[in-house]
Amino acid sequence: MLPLDSLVSKAKSQLVIAKDDFELLELFAFDQVLKDYDPSPDELESGWTDGGNDGGIDGFFVHVDGRAARPDAADYAARKCPSINLDIFTVRHNASFEQQPIDSLASSLGELLDLGVSEQCLKYPYNDAILTQRQLFSELYVELAERQPKLSISVHYCSRGDTAQVAKEVSSRANVLVEIIKGLFSQADISFAFKGASELLALARRQKDFTLRLPYLETYISREGKNYILLCSLPAYYRFITDEAGALRRYLFEYNIRDYLGEVLINRDIHSTLERRENPNKADFWWLNNGVTILGTAASIVGKELCIENVQIVNGLQTTETLYRYFREYPSVGDSRAILVKVILATDDDIRARIIKATNYQNTVDLASLRGLDKIQRDIEAFLVDRGWFYDRRRNFYKNGGKPFDRIVSMPYLASAVRAIALGDPAKSPRQRSKSLRDDATYEQVFVSSWDLGVYLASLEITRAVEIALHTRRYAWDSPPIALVHFIGYIYTCKKLRKHRYGPNEVASLTGHPPSADEVIEIADDLKNASASFRQPAKSFRGIKLSKIFVDQYAAKVARGSEGETLSS
Repeated sequence: MLPLDSLVSKAKSQLVIAKDDFELLELFAFDQVLKDYDPSPDELESGWTDGGNDGGIDGFFVHVDGRAARPDAADYAARKCPSINLDIFTVRHNASFEQQPIDSLASSLGELLDLGVSEQCLKYPYNDAILTQRQLFSELYVELAERQPKLSISVHYCSRGDTAQVAKEVSSRANVLVEIIKGLFSQADISFAFKGASELLALARRQKDFTLRLPYLETYISREGKNYILLCSLPAYYRFITDEAGALRRYLFEYNIRDYLGEVLINRDIHSTLERRENPNKADFWWLNNGVTILGTAASIVGKELCIENVQIVNGLQTTETLYRYFREYPSVGDSRAILVKVILATDDDIRARIIKATNYQNTVDLASLRGLDKIQRDIEAFLVDRGWFYDRRRNFYKNGGKPFDRIVSMPYLASAVRAIALGDPAKSPRQRSKSLRDDATYEQVFVSSWDLGVYLASLEITRAVEIALHTRRYAWDSPPIALVHFIGYIYTCKKLRKHRYGPNEVASLTGHPPSADEVIEIADDLKNASASFRQPAKSFRGIKLSKIFVDQYAAKVARGSEGETLSS
């Protein structure tokens, strides 16, 4: 067995959502190539577009300023000159690189990336996952246009082959594809890369290191050796935040409640201060900057270095990323300026939550980022962990711990499942998936401390069971939209409770009783048959009407045991 095949095989225990070796290699390639973005399981699956009518595109990922893009462009309102990165994948299990996949990409991308072509005018019937990601990219690019975004489009052809053996005509075809995309985005940075067994293996061997050494200057301040205040030279801090490949260790910011804001005033000021390269005796960097706060669980002095365990930079993301971008462009050699670093050691979750909140109250922050610190979120996490589910209130905490992807649940995923199943509102659940964490009123509707925690488990079990059942028919269903998943889960709940309107706590009684695959397919087939008699216009998927009115009518009849009756039009 080749070293890459062995490594991919070992990843199977975590990437269990893959149904076969082909899908396993796809997810493995996405995770490794996008490693610097530190993608969550949800983010990997949202960009996974393989299936029927994919146009040769197995992965379609959009990032803004180093983070997975969200559909609400208002989230980026404060950013100036944001960077938009589009990563397109075609993955083949072959031990070679062939021309046909590139030909397919050339045909598809020449059409999909032409943002002047509406979805209705696309010549090829692309699947829902492709169209969703295209719409996300298109809307963000148009909305952010006035802020002069820096666009990078990277096409990755991954296989088990040897990049040294790529045929000349295949390389030439890749160059043609690059020119096609350049014709659509004249100011963008376009690239095409072949990634074979050696390249994927090298990426996989780059491991995350949460125990790091931070060199310091002069004498540190510490109370009983438990917490530290110190000065670190700018070049040393730059090395601390970058890995052996020179990439920013983004995983060190999992607890930081802000995203990088781009070229806003504060970051331009930080960059300007760095650019001056003033003599530290006249104006040191730490005189003009608040510095950073690092949260750890333990630390020890080794020579003139502080060895910190479980490093998380909880405050100072703007400073850190601006410093990273500056020194990536300009050598740090000879720069003797320093940055102020505060290192706090704590293992208690309550104390850590208070520290994170306290160090971030100075400026307005995205409310969604603070939600994971709430007591109810910690209660849900503990409850689900005891039952074999891993609630990702701390971004990628369980992914980094090697837990299987199919047992990891994000906060937005659970919130939308609760709205669909416990609140009986599947029509709104997909649209409010991100809003559920940003909007107070919406958040308080789905996370209620007085509810039985079984409400969350039952909602999760039902939703995931429906999803798995439909995805076993991946090529037949073309990655069904989350709306269909929620509609079927809701109908199943109505059938089991034998009522159309019910209270959230009643759903807790369904814990441990998710639908079987046969029950899911039966409901889907019944919905398709009933859709034929529903005459109102509505978006549909494989003949099933995704309409609130339709599903409400159908649910009412199901609750009365009248599935076969004709629905009113």
